[in-house]
Amino acid sequence: MKKMKAALITSAILASTPLFAQTTTTTTETATPAQHQSAPYGDNPNIFKVLTQKAQTAVQNTAERVDHAAQKGITKVKPKVENAWEETKVFASEKSVIAIEKTQNTAVKVNKKLNETKDGLIGSPKDQPAPIVSHPLSQSSTGVESAPVQEVLPNQIQPVQDNGSTKL
Repeated sequence: MKKMKAALITSAILASTPLFAQTTTTTTETATPAQHQSAPYGDNPNIFKVLTQKAQTAVQNTAERVDHAAQKGITKVKPKVENAWEETKVFASEKSVIAIEKTQNTAVKVNKKLNETKDGLIGSPKDQPAPIVSHPLSQSSTGVESAPVQEVLPNQIQPVQDNGSTKL
């Protein structure tokens, strides 16, 4: 990724150099294109002008090659990227639909279990209410005879009795 950024920045810099280059055209060059054109740096140039001109030409050619290669790479990569993006969108939408369905199913199950638990603890509103039976205070409401009272000795352990009437 860093190489790609560096290549793009370099090509942008190199492509902008012709904008700043001086171009001089004479009327004789445009009038007679069949004649041999003189070098852009003159007949008896300074060595630094020659090197500058050749470097500028090399940089410009390199920038054009980099631009061409970048455009070629973009045309190769672009369909693959667009295809991957579309596949990602389709995959995400499918997964979101599945997640919504699972969430709805879970909500239904939780509500059903909650109602079952509430009915088990409190009772269902559809069930008949428990009958109210009234007895005089002298009668036992359970109908079970009271157990005989046993003597408890202080050093003796008493067994636990189960009268079977406790329900949770």
